[in-house]
This record gives sequence, C-alpha cells and structure tokens, in this order.
Amino acid sequence: MRIAILADSWLFDPAVAVNGTQVQMFHLASALRKRGHEVHYLALTRDRNALGELPDDIRFHWIERPVTAVSWIRDLNDYREALDRIRPDALYQRGRSHLTWVAARWARSHGSRFVWGSNGEDACDHWKHVKRVRASRRSTLRKALLYPLAAARDLLVHDGIRRATGIVTQTRTQADRLRRNFGRDGLVLPSLFEGKEGAPGAKDPCVLWLASLSAAKQPGLFLDLAKGCADLSRWTFLLGGGTPVDAFRELTALAPPLPNVRLLGAVPFEESHALYARASLFVSTSRVEADGLPNAFIQAWLHGTPVLSLHHDPNGWIEGEGLGLCARGDEARLLAGARALLSDDALRAAMGARCARFAKATFGAEETIDAYLTLFSRA
Repeated sequence: MRIAILADSWLFDPAVAVNGTQVQMFHLASALRKRGHEVHYLALTRDRNALGELPDDIRFHWIERPVTAVSWIRDLNDYREALDRIRPDALYQRGRSHLTWVAARWARSHGSRFVWGSNGEDACDHWKHVKRVRASRRSTLRKALLYPLAAARDLLVHDGIRRATGIVTQTRTQADRLRRNFGRDGLVLPSLFEGKEGAPGAKDPCVLWLASLSAAKQPGLFLDLAKGCADLSRWTFLLGGGTPVDAFRELTALAPPLPNVRLLGAVPFEESHALYARASLFVSTSRVEADGLPNAFIQAWLHGTPVLSLHHDPNGWIEGEGLGLCARGDEARLLAGARALLSDDALRAAMGARCARFAKATFGAEETIDAYLTLFSRA
C-alpha cells in the first residue's frame, strides 16, 4: 500500500522545536515501512540541506520555505500538487491543521482513504485557532487582523474532520468530544513508540521536566516545586526545553539562585532518551487542555520512570495502573506527592517496574499498527 503522511515539520529538523505530533508521525511512518508499505512523508522545512541524514526507507517530499502567519495558504496548493505526484492509496494527518482539509479533499476526489488523528484533549473541539488568537498577548489591532485567517483555518479543519474516512483518538476523553462536536466516532488507540525502552536500572537522584517553555506547559510551577523540595538536598531538578518566546527566557534568570535546579536548554529528541533513563521521576505541569497522551509520559514509562502530573492522567492510567501520581490540579498535592515519592526509594522502584511493563505491552503492541492498517485499507 502507498501511504502519504502529511506533516507540518520533520522530527529531526534542527530549525523547529520538538513536539509530540512529530514524534508520533515518525514512529507511525517507521512502523508502516517495517510492514513493507511504501511510505511518503510530506513536510515543510526552511532548509533541506540542514536536515542531516534521513531514513532511506521513507520517501520524503519537502516544501522549502519559512513559516509565516499566511504561508499556510500556499500550503493548500503545494501539498495538493505533491499528492498528485504521489497518488497515494491512503493518507494520514495528525492534529488540527489546514492539512486536515487538504488530505480530506484529495482523498475524497481520488477515492483514497484518509485517517485523521487527534493530538490533544482539545483537538476535537471547535474554533481552536480562533481561541489561540484570543488568548495570545498580541495587540488588539493585530488580533483583529488575525481573526479572519484563524477562522478560515478552523473552518477548513472542521470540514476535514467531517470528511475523514477514519479517525483515531488518543484517549476516551477525545473520543467523547469528537462524538459531541462532530457526530463522529473515533477509534481510541495508544500511541506508537518503537525502540529505546530499557529495563529499569540504576537511576540518578534527579527529577526531570522536559517540554517547550510555554505558557501551556507552565515551567514556572516546576521551579516552585524545586523550591518546595529544597531541603531534600540529595535531589537535583532538571528543566529542559527550548522556546522562541521572550517571556519565558526569564526562567534563565530565575533558576540560577536555586541550588537544586539545572537548566538544560533545548534537548534534541535523540538525546532525550538518556534523560528519561537517568531520571528517578518525571514531572508534568501542563495546563488542563495542553496535552492528550504526552509522548513524555510514554518515554518516561518505557524507561521505568514514574510520572508526577499536575492535571493529566490519560485514560486513568497513572492512578489505575500505578504509574505515578496525579495531583488533579492541586499544586499543594503536587508538592506533597513529589516529597513522598522522593523520600521512598522502594515505592519509586515498584512504580518504575510497573511503568516499564505497562509501556512495553501498550505502546509497542503490534495490534496498534494492525488497527491503523485496517483503517487505511477498509473498503
């Protein structure tokens, strides 16, 4: 089967920040290729010469130009022309994007299958781009100029989701919202994550936070957590992530006075595995709507590292399977949970063993790729 994957960017492009959608599209592409399918990957890049070595078993199609507030309008035609050349039997696209509409329209007009994947708890809601403009720090005038463009993108996304021949959601919450907002049923599938896992071994006395330094991820709360654990002198708190947003570069000024905090800066995806393997605990401080099934959780669990989460407990796994602790939005409970876990080596070790077993059985399951192939090939 010839399968086209439409992406905004490539996971290993040094010019863009790592995000979970890139990670999942990379793992899906790799899994499909291992099954013997012809995989085409369409993505934007600023400079294809800076991409380094690429997998030779995936066929890449680059659209080379900077990303601007209006460049997505050109994407509509450029991706369509690339699909005309590829002539795929099935298409896949993940997350709310104008590419959702491109893939849906091309598949409908050529008799191909299009599978859309949600990538967050709010991915199946209406008017996400408009809401982002409203919540931004831009001036009133700039917002007024951007609203029509954001609304146009949202309308394309809505139409694309409705036209998809198959839909995959990460969690039951996303499936419920999809049914409520679009009248569509989604297949709840765990994320794919091949390789890099390891049996829980010796851990370093460090607590890891790794994400983009953005308002949605709330890195300042991790620094607050470190302050609250300052008397636990054995422990070091590692904060990693890059950001183009000046407002969060102030973290660099805030962290040095904290003797138990180390700022790692941006961490390339391939280097992140070693951090998850070393860490004794992974912490998530994301806002309620910021994540779905975070790849960070999966990487931590694969390496036998429990997760301490402020809000998110995807599918109830953290508490139901004993994979860490969820504070359910209570910052005091987050601090209490951190202190309890860091003070009990046996508890962390038992959780870590459960994490590794659960992750290996759940995120590397052949049944997941079988389900995707059924969606791609269903008549």
